[in-house]
Amino acid sequence: MIQKSIGTSISCTLNNNSVLIGALRSISEIKADSEAVDVTTLDAAGGCRVYAQGLKDMGEVTLEGFYEPSNQGQAALRTLYASGAAAPFTVTFPDNSSLSFTAFVKSHAVGAASVDGAVGFTAVLRLTGGVTAS
Repeated sequence: MIQKSIGTSISCTLNNNSVLIGALRSISEIKADSEAVDVTTLDAAGGCRVYAQGLKDMGEVTLEGFYEPSNQGQAALRTLYASGAAAPFTVTFPDNSSLSFTAFVKSHAVGAASVDGAVGFTAVLRLTGGVTAS
């Protein structure tokens, strides 16, 4: 059954403490990609290139939300960015299925302020290693 995305959350573990990253508006897709390795030989049939799948890359996940300086999850993102350390993250969907991965915070930004607007933030997580679904 197709599920709505409302209720989806992401948490990270910092110092053995799992914290929910709050005030999110969106979590981008986790997009697996891989290199194409050219394995063409001189006797390739029909003169066509032949490829094999190379190393897999799980890419990046972008988080967008409203800036809340006191939110423990947002503070954890800032701490991880400052340290450069990788940490475990888990995206949990409304049906309690989840995707877990390790990532470091590649970038973190606090949005501009404007009349009749809310201050936002973004963070880009760079996945390192694979993704586990459960």
